[in-house]
Amino acid sequence: MDQSKLKRCSASSSSHAEAAAEATDPLQKETELDDLETEVDSRKRQKQEEETAEKKKRCCFGTKDAKGNDERTIFVSGFDTSGSRDEIRSALAKHFSSCGELTRVFVSIECKTGVSRGYAFINLKQRGGDEVEAALTLNGSDLGGRKLLVTMAKRRDEYYAHFDFKGCEICIAMFNDVRRRRYRWKLETGDGKFIRFSPEVEEQFRLRKKELMASRKMENPLEKKKKKKMEKSKTKDG
Repeated sequence: MDQSKLKRCSASSSSHAEAAAEATDPLQKETELDDLETEVDSRKRQKQEEETAEKKKRCCFGTKDAKGNDERTIFVSGFDTSGSRDEIRSALAKHFSSCGELTRVFVSIECKTGVSRGYAFINLKQRGGDEVEAALTLNGSDLGGRKLLVTMAKRRDEYYAHFDFKGCEICIAMFNDVRRRRYRWKLETGDGKFIRFSPEVEEQFRLRKKELMASRKMENPLEKKKKKKMEKSKTKDG
C-alpha cells in the first residue's frame, strides 16, 4: 500500500472517530454551548451594570444625599459653581462644620454637563437644637471670595420644584414613575406648587406616555369619555 492510500485511510479513520465521539456524547456539546451563552450573558449584564453605575454617578439624583429634605433643611446658594460636585460639597461641609455634625450635603447639578445649578441643601444632626440657628448665622459669610445666601429651605421654591431642569434618562425614568401615579402626570408638591420641567423634558414625558399607552394597547381616557358621551347621545336620539 502506497503512502497516499495510507494518508487517506488515516484521515477517514480520524473523521470517523470524531463523528463517533460526537454521536456518543451529544450532551457535552450542548453543555459547552450553554456555558458559553451563560458567560456571554454574564458579561453583557456586567457591562450594563457598569454603564448604569456610571450614569448614576453623573445623575443629579444618583447619590444617597438626593433625598432627605425636611422642615429643618438649610438652603445655600451664592457659592462658586465652577468646581466639581465633590469639590463644592467638600467646601460647604468644611464651611458649615462649625455648626455641628452634618448628615447631608446635596449639591444640585445638571446631569449632562455636571455643572452645579447654583444651590445646595444641608442637613445637620440635631442634638441641642441650636445647630440650625448656628448655620443661619452664616448667611452673608464669605466662601472662596463669594457671599453665601443661607436660609431655611422651605422658604425657597427650589425646595418644592426643579425649575428648568433638563435631567438625564435616569431622572426622567424616576419622574415618570412618580408622575404615572398622579393626576395628569403632574407631581404635586407642598404649598400648592407643581414641579416645572423644561420643554424638552415635558416633550419626553409626552412621548413616553404615548409609548406606554401604545404598548399596553390602552385607549386614551379622554377618548373613552368622548365615546361614552357619543353612545349615550345616540341611545337618547334612538
